[in-house]
Amino acid sequence: MKRSFQARPAEPDDDAIVAQLFERDDTALDAVQSKYALLLSSFPARFLNDPRDREEAVNDALLRLWNSVPPDRPRSLGAYLTTLLRRSAIDRLRRMSRAKDCPAALTESLDELDEILPDRSSTEDAFLSREPGRSISAFLKELPARSREIFMRRYYGAGSVKEIASALGVSASTVEKELKKLRLQLKEKLEREGFEV
Repeated sequence: MKRSFQARPAEPDDDAIVAQLFERDDTALDAVQSKYALLLSSFPARFLNDPRDREEAVNDALLRLWNSVPPDRPRSLGAYLTTLLRRSAIDRLRRMSRAKDCPAALTESLDELDEILPDRSSTEDAFLSREPGRSISAFLKELPARSREIFMRRYYGAGSVKEIASALGVSASTVEKELKKLRLQLKEKLEREGFEV
């Protein structure tokens, strides 16, 4: 007996999804959930134990995506969504604890950037703002692949130095040195472009 296999329809690329969001087409959220299912399930699970809290964080992130695009037009939908998920997880933890404290693992990577990003109400806001965001995107495109991966894993994925070192097969001190160098380079770039850091 012959089996007939149906090819799965190709997922839309990020530009197509962003275009759908600009058209206020609610199927864009379905496309985001399909394309980024692993990110949406795994990222909040790193910080929130209760499945209901993880679901709420994902729903909050998707709502923020819907409300921010437009006017924002993210160049990397995955990175933008990761930032929204991190922000939603932090907000969820704050609501749960009724305090301003969050686990250090969630915010320590952003704290490292506080001293080099232009002054804003919070580091997450600086990442989501359009002006420094363009400079950060350009900075990332200029980096060698390994440096870019280290930066993205640390500052977008909130990965620990140990996790990054293990994933890349290098020592933790190598990752720490690279992160320090990258922060200095980003600071210099932002200053050259007229941002007050």
